[in-house]
Amino acid sequence: MPPDLALEIVTDQVTAPIGVRAPHDGSGRLFVMSQAGTIRIVKDGVLLPTPFLTVPVTYPGSGGTSGLLGLAFHPNYGHEGAPHGDEFYVVSMRPPGCTPAGTCLGSGPDEVLERYTVSAADPDVANPTGTVVMRLADNAPPSYHNGGDIHFGPDGYLYMSSGDGGQESGTHWLAECLWKKPNDTTSASCGTSSTTPQYFLRGKMLRIDVDTRGGIAGAEMCGTATGVAAEYAIPPDNPYVGSSQTCDETWLYGFRNPWRWSFDRATGDVWIGDVGQSQYEEVDFRAADSTEPPFYGWHCMEGTVVFNSSQACTAPIAPNVLPLLEYTHAGGRCAITGGYRYRGPIVPLRGMYAYADSCSSELFFAKPDELGQWSSTVWRNDANGYGTYSGFGEDEAGNLYVANTATEVVYRFVSSQTTITHTVTPHAGAGGALSPAAPQVVEEGATVAFDVQADPGYAIDAIVGCGGTLAGTLYTTAAIVADCTVDATFAVSASDIVFRDGFDAAPVRAPRAGLTARVVPSARSR
Repeated sequence: MPPDLALEIVTDQVTAPIGVRAPHDGSGRLFVMSQAGTIRIVKDGVLLPTPFLTVPVTYPGSGGTSGLLGLAFHPNYGHEGAPHGDEFYVVSMRPPGCTPAGTCLGSGPDEVLERYTVSAADPDVANPTGTVVMRLADNAPPSYHNGGDIHFGPDGYLYMSSGDGGQESGTHWLAECLWKKPNDTTSASCGTSSTTPQYFLRGKMLRIDVDTRGGIAGAEMCGTATGVAAEYAIPPDNPYVGSSQTCDETWLYGFRNPWRWSFDRATGDVWIGDVGQSQYEEVDFRAADSTEPPFYGWHCMEGTVVFNSSQACTAPIAPNVLPLLEYTHAGGRCAITGGYRYRGPIVPLRGMYAYADSCSSELFFAKPDELGQWSSTVWRNDANGYGTYSGFGEDEAGNLYVANTATEVVYRFVSSQTTITHTVTPHAGAGGALSPAAPQVVEEGATVAFDVQADPGYAIDAIVGCGGTLAGTLYTTAAIVADCTVDATFAVSASDIVFRDGFDAAPVRAPRAGLTARVVPSARSR
């Protein structure tokens, strides 16, 4: 741990901040989520006066897990001409009252995933009206166990956490049920018909394809009405596709309240902070290539101990995945806030997992030993009371942020023990593209490789910048020592020029699938 590690104030002017997001658009902007229903932008170190977006929410005040809950930018966000490049997604708890009548799926306001777009006239303001993509019924006062954190995965799909709905002891069996069930205390009602509200997709990690829209929703799509044009599709490799009476949005299940979670930007692994009941808080882990079962234990297990020893918690849903880390409620601890595995510029923190407890106001860092066993260290205890550290976030360069709801401050982790980084900006003219299309933040001395893709009927004309060389369609920069730009131009291929009535017609540009960057680190960072 660097001895001069500190928290630097980014802004102290956002009500109830719960996290920070940064679109990979090269703008350097930070988007701060307020649980009270607004998204604010910090641009060049200044909080902009006009909110990026305001959504109507149920927010009873500090300490709950309702209100505005999640924000995720489409991977193509900010890339001009790219499909869905103006889209982002928000999760919130709808306002109380179920207005108009009948719009609540359950006994309380719905948890809603919506798609919004940014204004074409102003990149710092969103269009105010969104499109409902998916709805989850809530079965309790909406201040508990909603999850609602969302991220796009390396595969381009959208992932969302959902809590078990708020029942303190979990006796409604919603976290274990893979289909729909009434709000009762028996596991046997999972999948049965009922005249009372049916609940579903609670206590889960969900995985959906938001780029494929307009298909007619089948019964296996629980987050939308059957028979209507859906705003999403089910990825074909989700674990319950093809099974009868399952909600096929389900990716993982058996969680109490996976309030905050994240992808490891270096590996694609998933880190989940799941809030416990009365004894344990836990960090759950899912490797990118995992073949483990999809059940994570609640409410049969709390951490690594048995919580419910009934017959329903034995063979039918066993085995379950045990947490990577856990801790007890000693010392006033009671609610974990999941964080990120650090991949930013502070060298001694790299590979550590940062997380917090919002009851004890503690910040933790965890790391593995030489045998791969993880353990945690308390780095800081602010003792600000319940609801303190409510969420984390990363920027494009991997800097880590944490939001403090009690003090309404967003902080950045800072230290002098950092590496020097530079930005390599790709620019492609008409007739082709560079992939990746987004600016790449790399350490000094690293090289970056871009795939140069000409559209049908076009050929590479020239590519220059950052001291690079072209081999086939791969352009590799020299060792980066300053910010620089790679420029690619394309020309109509002579063999594809078609003459009609004395005029030449250039071929039509076709879309391409995205590719990934190859960054070669400098020798000193290996």
